Order: sequence, then structure tokens, then C-alpha cells
Amino acid sequence: MTTMNTTRVFGSTKALKATRTTTKRAQVATRAFLDPATADAARVVLAAPTMYALVSINEYITHRYYQHAEFNKNETLKKVWCFFTGAKEAPKIGGGGHIEHHAETLDDMSLKTDDAWLNSKPAAVLKDNTYRGTAFEYDVTGLMTLQMMPTCVPVLALMGYTPLAMAGLIAGAVFVHACIWNSLHPAMHGLNEVPISDGIPSMWLAFLRSSKYYEYLYENHQGHHVLSGEKNYNVCCPLMDHVLGTYVTADEWKAKARMPIGSEHREYYPAGEYAANLAKKALAKATKSSEREGEAERELVSA
Repeated sequence: MTTMNTTRVFGSTKALKATRTTTKRAQVATRAFLDPATADAARVVLAAPTMYALVSINEYITHRYYQHAEFNKNETLKKVWCFFTGAKEAPKIGGGGHIEHHAETLDDMSLKTDDAWLNSKPAAVLKDNTYRGTAFEYDVTGLMTLQMMPTCVPVLALMGYTPLAMAGLIAGAVFVHACIWNSLHPAMHGLNEVPISDGIPSMWLAFLRSSKYYEYLYENHQGHHVLSGEKNYNVCCPLMDHVLGTYVTADEWKAKARMPIGSEHREYYPAGEYAANLAKKALAKATKSSEREGEAERELVSA
């Protein structure tokens, strides 16, 4: 155990030293072309667009290849996995309930509450998930932070950022992404607002729901659902869909939408809608059962 811990510490120290060395070399190379003040100013100016691009890349990869399990169909990715892990076979990705989330969602973004769906095996996967796989709870935010490391650290090191600055940029980017996601996604599907006890609170950016930016994000993601999860993979940071040709405009996907009756009256962010629909359904069942019992009692009395 001591040897293993020593090896890990030694490995971590080597990785940290390598990052610092890369950062110093990048800073020296940058200063060869720019004076220190200009180089620092350039890093400040480029910080936001760089992190936006990196988040967009990570969001796209996670959504497409993990959540939609397209990793299972991509032979190149499976070979890369086996090469780096030494495994003979790549694992089969399940999607973490996201495929079931798509099966549950209607084209107007509301969720199914009919008995056939609620009693199905796919619905059972989401049964114990408060947000039905739609929210960035703290565990998901932690995984996103770890996932950002392999892509962000090399890029930021080459740009000359210090390890402390890298940590701040990555943490800040993940935090903002979670704020946008939680204020957008759960309520979009009629689920409850996310409180601070479960994740980054959804109400912190709820005021943006009436903005043109959120209107675009909503329509972009609705198109993703209408097209069976095969386009518009970016949710909060649209970019990679445009780069890789998987973006579809609202005019294109709306022609293929199959909207439920009455969907034209549905709000964009009806938080609590799903719970209310289930409550109405339960009340209707209880009322019907009570009426049947009343009829049975009346028949006995009349007999």
C-alpha cells in the first residue's frame, strides 16, 4: 500500500512538474513575439472564448458518444479505448438513462404520463431519479469537471496559463455551464426547479428564460428531441454542431414535429408540470374508484 501511494504521489508530482514546464515554455515562446503586458492581455481576452469552445467540445462528446451511446457504433473510438486501456474489448455504453429520457419526451418537450409508458421497462430506469435524468446534480458536475481536464489542461498550458489560473478557468466554466443547464433543461421538460441541496440552483439564471439567448437554446434542444437525438447535440454551448455539420435549423425540424393536442398553449418552462400531471392522474383514478364503490353500494342497497 505504501509503495502504491508513493508511486501515485510521484506520478502526480511528475504530472504537475510537466504542466509547469509546459506553461513556462509557452510563456517564454509567447514573450518572444509579445511583450509581457500584451501577452497577459491576450490571455485575458482569449479566456472566455477558449473556455466556451472547450466546454462545447466536451458537451458534444459526452452527449453524443456517452449519453446517446454512439460510442458503441464507432469502431475507431472503440479501438482508441482499447489502445489506451489495454482492454481486449471496449465496454458497452448504456447512456446513464438519457436514451430513456428521450423515449419519455414528447415533441412539445412534455413528459409521458400514460400507464403504458409508466409501467414499461424504460420508465423503470428513471423511476428513482428526481429529475428524470435532466439535471446537473452535484455528482454530474463533479464528473464534468474531471472530464474537462484532458482537453483543457494541455490547451491552457500551451497558452501560458499557470496551474492556479487553469483550475480557476475550468471550475468557473463548469459552474457557469451547470447554472445554464439547470435553469434550462429540467423546467423545459416540466420538472421541478433544482434547489441548492441537489445541485447548482436553477433559479439563479431563471431570469434569462425570457431572453433571445434562451429562446434559441430551447428551440435548438427541442429540435434535438424531435429529430430522435441525432442532431443538435450541444445544449448550452452551441458551436461543435455547426463545426461538425450536425446542426439543424428550427425551420427544418419543425416540419417533422408531431405535437400533442393542446401543445400550442404550453409554456416554455412549466416547472412542476410533470408532478402536477401525475397528481391529476392519481386524483382521477381515485375519483373513478370511489364512484365505482358508490355504485356497488347502491346496487347492494337496492337489491
